[in-house]
Amino acid sequence: MKDKTLTRPPRSVASRPQVVQTAGGFELAGLHAPQFRGVDLADQCRAAFEEAISLLEPHDLTLRDVSRIVCHIADADEFPASFPVFRQFFPATSPGMTMMWLKDAPSSAPKIMVDLIISLPEEEDMGVAAGF
Repeated sequence: MKDKTLTRPPRSVASRPQVVQTAGGFELAGLHAPQFRGVDLADQCRAAFEEAISLLEPHDLTLRDVSRIVCHIADADEFPASFPVFRQFFPATSPGMTMMWLKDAPSSAPKIMVDLIISLPEEEDMGVAAGF
């Protein structure tokens, strides 16, 4: 009998991330600097957010719409250097943030990869609220 377990092929860092509509909003996963070799973590983070802006725009979304950020980082000691970058791109909003330290990340991988989650508010059913 064949194993029917579904497996997801590994994501290549060379592939361009896409905005995907989900049941609760949108997700943009796997953002990273297009050129990351020899580039410090803060500049890689900046390049990822600049790419996010261009990918969100066709969907009429901006970084102000982001409700959660998930950062996959290779070096936890370098992560604080990215804080000014987060303040630059999120000056008026404070999305929730999760940091995942990829302790054994290969040196050929980006120092930071970012996932952005945009949760859309659920539409209220006004008909249900009218039955006092």
